[in-house]
Formats: sequence, structure tokens, C-alpha cells
Amino acid sequence: MADKKAEQKSEAPKDHKPFLCGVAVQVYQNSGDPNSNWGWFEKQKSTHVNLSLRISDGDLSPPDPLSVNEGNIVQADWPKLGPSTMKEGFQIGKSSDFWNRYKQDIQLCKDIGCNSFRLSLEWSRLYPRRGVLDQSAVERYNEIFDELDRQGMEPNVTLHWFTHPRWFDEIGGFLKEENVDVFVDWACTAFQLFGKRAKLWATFNEPAVASMCGYVAGNHPPGLILHFRECGIHLGNMMRCHAAAYEAIKALPGGKDVQVGIVHNVFWVEPRGSGPLYAHVRAAIAVSNRVWANETVMNFLLTGEFKYWRPLWKDIHWKHPKGKPGCDFFGLNHYARGIVSWTLQPSNKGPKGIADMGYPVYPPSLYRSITYASQLGVPVYVMENGMPSEEDDERREEWINGCLGEVERAVDDGYDVRGYMYWTLLDNFEWNFGWLLKFGLYEWHPDNDQKRRLRDGAKCIKKWYAELPDRLGKKLATLKPKNDKPKEQRLADADRAERDFLKQQGQSRAEIKEMMPDVRDPLKVGLDTM
Repeated sequence: MADKKAEQKSEAPKDHKPFLCGVAVQVYQNSGDPNSNWGWFEKQKSTHVNLSLRISDGDLSPPDPLSVNEGNIVQADWPKLGPSTMKEGFQIGKSSDFWNRYKQDIQLCKDIGCNSFRLSLEWSRLYPRRGVLDQSAVERYNEIFDELDRQGMEPNVTLHWFTHPRWFDEIGGFLKEENVDVFVDWACTAFQLFGKRAKLWATFNEPAVASMCGYVAGNHPPGLILHFRECGIHLGNMMRCHAAAYEAIKALPGGKDVQVGIVHNVFWVEPRGSGPLYAHVRAAIAVSNRVWANETVMNFLLTGEFKYWRPLWKDIHWKHPKGKPGCDFFGLNHYARGIVSWTLQPSNKGPKGIADMGYPVYPPSLYRSITYASQLGVPVYVMENGMPSEEDDERREEWINGCLGEVERAVDDGYDVRGYMYWTLLDNFEWNFGWLLKFGLYEWHPDNDQKRRLRDGAKCIKKWYAELPDRLGKKLATLKPKNDKPKEQRLADADRAERDFLKQQGQSRAEIKEMMPDVRDPLKVGLDTM
């Protein structure tokens, strides 16, 4: 056995690239910014006296600003009524003040063994007014990159992470196709400023979430509810922006030396049970999975064809004139798959219970998401993965161990996963949830003392981050990635991983059968019925 290990060690390449282990930090959530769309949104009320809340009429023509704003539940300047758009009326202020405390926070990353750091380039900080570049913000970002270099961390950046300047919304934002050029100008400027500072460039973080939450759920800017038409237009124009920004960055000096991709949140919903009593649940899930738009985003990346489903109306459907868009990597965000009970409430199938956000604590769903992401045939980076828990209990440790175990399993099975970013470094302003959700490896409270404390349940990540860069780096260098696995093989791999996890958790054969998905491809539950 010793001779075999020595032989394997000698065969491992000496110059392999390390697997990236790090954290994801969104600068607005940790610093605030009154010039951004979220800086505006958090100060709004959830209702106003305009009683003509408009449900989309199915017209596919480009919307004009007046028709979009009609029925808007937050944009009226007066009179504002009702509760805040933020849970419990929270306001971000400076949050944990990463903008000024970046050295301290980057040191915290170093302390737990990070060799990578994901951050947002805040458009509204660099361009608080249209056409006016804030040079002090440029200098601060360069100082942040300098500190990451000094600490030996590879940065990866995201150009649009839910936030953009308020002035961009005032000219129509992503609802106007002509604003694709505005976004591309931003992408090019950002690359010209910082192109040499990072090798991984994501155009968007979770474009489907930004569209769905902003125009259907109403809990992100601009706060519209059930505007499926606007949601589809918004998402479609984000896809156009990605395709155009990819080409523009690649054409710039140094553009061919970086990887340009996109980050998508892979999420789906399954029913808690089966049979006729769950017919209404399956119908609701069919709507949910379509609105979440996994297939819309993936199909566009695979073919260049955009097709967004809308209830009661024709799909929003178009084809990119240049076909399949460029995409060098798939950034995977995954927290869970949802389980819905007979009463249409969040539920669970698994031994670990439900996280504070209402989703099951179930690491095998990360493996299944990796197999789904791999169909694009490009390297996969897990850009966000975490669990919110108010209590510093063993569940956070179980989550970290479980998810990083699933990542290593995926690499062992031949999937080209090259990095893992935990969400997130510190407890921060979790969008419309404010301070309620505690995702941080480090505990932080908005009480102005700015203390950071590594949670006991997070300390296990140090061991993983000490070992994974070299261990998985070697595996990736010696194993041929199998991103061309046929769909049936990917599904079989995911099923096997799920069964193995449940067996390790002590579940009986009958319990495992009950907890496994009722359909062959759970990511598409209900999609073939509508």
C-alpha cells in the first residue's frame, strides 16, 4: 500500500493549480451605499395610495416607463404608507464597514485558510452619477486588490450583484434593451480599470433571482408583484447584457487572459409527498420551478435561445442573433432545494431539519446542482453556499462538512469543480431580511462595536481549507473532467450521492426510498405538465 501511495504521489504534477477555497463578500451588504438601487429601496414603504396595481397584460412590446410604473407598490414618492420594504424596518447604514475595514476582514479570511476571495465591483460606488467616475473609489478598490495580493488570495469579481446605480433605474434599467450598451460600457470600464487584478470575471450574480424577486415576489427593487411580463423582459435583457459584455471584454487588451462567466442560483422545489392529495402541490411547484427560470438561463447559455414562461400568456421568446453566447465558467450558487408540504408550507425530507430561511439542511442537493451545472461543459465554481442559523450550533459544522464532502465527491466522480466560496465571511445585511439571517462564519452584530468572532460551528472550515487546495488541485490535474456525461449518467450520479448520504446518516432502506425524489429529474418537477 505504501509503494502504491508513493507511486501515485510521484505521478501528481508539481505545477498543478490549487483548488480555490474562499468566501463571498458583497460590498454593498457589508458597507451600504445611498447611491445604489438598494440604498433607495430600503427607504421605501411597502404600499401607497395608488390602488391600480397592474397585472401584466401580455403585451410583448417594449414597455414605456409610465406603463411600467403604473401599479408600482414602492416607487411613488408620495404619500407612502404601510411597513418598510425591509423586515422590521432595518436600515443598512455602513453595515460591518468592509469598505474601510477591508484589511481586518481580509486578515480574517487568511486566518481560516482562504486562498481566494469573491467580491462585487459596485457600479454605484464607481459611478454614483452617470458619466462621473469617482477616483477615490477606484483607489480604494486597488487598495483592496493590493491587500488580497499581499495575503496570497486570488480575487474573483462580479460586475452586477443585485446592485446598480439609482440613475440606471431612472433611465429604464434592464427593462430597456437600449440600456444593454450602458451595461457593456460599465463592464468595459471596470475591466480597463481592474482587468489585471482578477482572472475570474462574472457578468451577473443570480440574474433570475433579481428578475423574479424584483417583478414577481416584490421583495427586491423595484418591488413589483406578479409582473411576469416585466420579469421576462428584465431577465432577457440581462442575458443580452451577458452575451454582449463577454464579447466586449474578450476584445479588450488582456481580455483573452481572463475567464468570463455568469453566476446562477440553482434551486428547485419538490413535493413532500406523492399521490392525488398532492396534485395541488405539484401544480404550484410547476409554476414555481418555471418562474425560478433554471431552464430559461441554462437553455440560453447552451443555445442562445431565450424562452421565458408566463402564466396565462404566451412565452417571451427570442433568439440571440449570434447563437450560443460566450461563457468560460459556470458560477454555481446553491443553498438548498425546497420541499413543500400538503399545506403549501416549507417542509423537509431528510434527517437534518430546516434552516432559519425555511429550506432543508441537505448537502446532497449541492452535488445534484453540480451535475446540473456541468452540462454546460465549462468549469464549475461554487460561488455561494451557506446556511443561516441564529444559534451557533452543530448544524453549521455539519453543513460545512457535508457540503465540502459533496464537492470532493463530485471531483472524484470526474466533475470539473475548481473552487468553493462560502457565503459569507460575516453576518451582514441580507437584502430585505435585514439583520435577521446569520450566514456568517464570523458572528457580527449591528451595534456599532464592529467586533468579529469566529463561530464554533465554523471552525471546521479551517481543516478543509488547509487540505483541499492541494488535494483537489492534484485530483483535477490528474483526472480527466467528465463534463460531457450524458444526462442519464448525471442523474444516476446524483441519485447515488443522495442515497449514500442518507445511508451514512443512519436512514433505513424504507426511509431512504421515502426521502428520494419521486421523479427522475427533480430539477424539472412540473415543467413537462404546463
